[in-house]
Amino acid sequence: MNKNSAPPFGFRQSGAAALALLLLLTLGALGWFLHSSSAQALKTARDAHSAEALFLAKEALLGYAVAYPESRPERQGFVPGHLPCPDTGNTLENEGAESGTCGGKGVSVIGHFPWRSLGVPPPRDGSGECLWYAVSGNYKANPKADLLNPDTAGLIKIMAADGHTPLADEVVAVLFAPGAPLEGQSRQHIKGECRWDYAAQAFLDALKGIANGAPNGAAEGESRFIAAEARVDFNDRLLWITRDELFSHVRARLPADALFAESAPDTEDILALTQRVAACLMRFGESNARKRLPWASPLSMGAGAPDTFHYEKFHDKENLLAGRAPYAVARSQNVLNSALGNWTGCAANSQSSVACRLLIAERCADFAPVAGGDDSRKNSKDGWWDKWKDHLFYVVAPGFAPADAPAVDCAATPDKCLRVNGVLYAAAVIFAGEALAGQMRDTRGDRMLAANYLEGMNAHTLQNGGRTLELAGNDRIACIAGPDAAHPGFRLVANCGQQDCRQRAENLRACLENAGSDCAVLRSTLEGCACQGAADTLFAAECREDVAASARSFVCRRALADLRACAA
Repeated sequence: MNKNSAPPFGFRQSGAAALALLLLLTLGALGWFLHSSSAQALKTARDAHSAEALFLAKEALLGYAVAYPESRPERQGFVPGHLPCPDTGNTLENEGAESGTCGGKGVSVIGHFPWRSLGVPPPRDGSGECLWYAVSGNYKANPKADLLNPDTAGLIKIMAADGHTPLADEVVAVLFAPGAPLEGQSRQHIKGECRWDYAAQAFLDALKGIANGAPNGAAEGESRFIAAEARVDFNDRLLWITRDELFSHVRARLPADALFAESAPDTEDILALTQRVAACLMRFGESNARKRLPWASPLSMGAGAPDTFHYEKFHDKENLLAGRAPYAVARSQNVLNSALGNWTGCAANSQSSVACRLLIAERCADFAPVAGGDDSRKNSKDGWWDKWKDHLFYVVAPGFAPADAPAVDCAATPDKCLRVNGVLYAAAVIFAGEALAGQMRDTRGDRMLAANYLEGMNAHTLQNGGRTLELAGNDRIACIAGPDAAHPGFRLVANCGQQDCRQRAENLRACLENAGSDCAVLRSTLEGCACQGAADTLFAAECREDVAASARSFVCRRALADLRACAA
């Protein structure tokens, strides 16, 4: 063949076909690439939209928890930390509002995110669906649990895609972005902002036997939800709030003078509650002729979930010297006939009777700031004492327990008194700080053991009996000093087990040297401190008129030096 001649027709045809095929493949690849890029960009945008909606909803829930006491006048006696009920089936006109009540006490509940109550537009995920929301039965606003503090169980656990590995526990709330419907999910779009469809299983998915639309229906039962990467049979996106996160957020945003605010010194905010409980017990002693205090409430609570720590379970037990602070004092009142308030109708065994309640604002003005509410005779109204009462313990000396005889003088009969850091007292109230290494407060059984709250001799005395308490761990103690020859009445000793003597001595020293007007108040805070005697000397007739002039007296000069040494 002539090398300059054209190739055969068949060769030309096959070459053109190959070129066309190559062009087709190139265009197909380009189309696939463009489609994949577009699909990926769309997925990324939808995921980002879902993440933003979840984040904003979470912030709204945390804001609700912080502002709960101030959000409505009727909530002013309540503590922060409560979370709203979901919208579990409101009328169309009230769609997006938190349900007035949701489920039984202690039961975790799921429903629509209550956007209306939180003052935000209905948050939607990247597919346009409204968010869903589950709340722990121990943290929901109604019906409330009997405790709400950093030891209160979250009741929700988030599991990884394998269904076995926990991603988070002690979770108090979960937000769900449901995504587009999967095969088998039939969602009604009746009307309203969020379809007005409350069938959780039509929106939330199941994986490894864990259904996100079905929380545990038992009181204080653990609910499990699952989080995984999107796949053909699962596309839920989850964001949650843990117990620690909730309380860190609440504490950081409380007013500086609020109980348990992050800015409040530990010994001050805790003692504010402990002292008021002690003051109410002390008032009972002042109001009976024998000057005796009530018996304690048992450490071990007999009621099951969800009422284990209901305030009416905290009633005094005959001859019990160490336990929990008693809310009702029928047995003690039957012996002592205290004149504190109106006790008409308080029979010896009527522990739950309104007439037998001691820790209420009506009987103890000192208790009002922590009792909460405007009708404490009917219930405790979720004040600070109510939600932290598992942390409070009480010991009364045998010489001051209910009996048909006058209380003892500790100086004359020390064996009948309570010894706290070597000093004799009639009684003491102890506040247990956060759990230390080895202390567990997760289960009902854990909370019945003093050793899971208190340290050292304190735990031994509460659990096994005894008359000795000490400065140990992070226990905080407020003591009640009994009447004696020098003091005809009871005295509340705020810092009998505390480590703040140095600062209190410094406050008094500065006050005295600057001729302050409230030095007498500061002097009372030094009771139980090593330099209490020095403070008392400085207020004796010889020294109190003019501290500067008192420096000429050896006794006064020595007392002032001792006070400075205590503050150093």
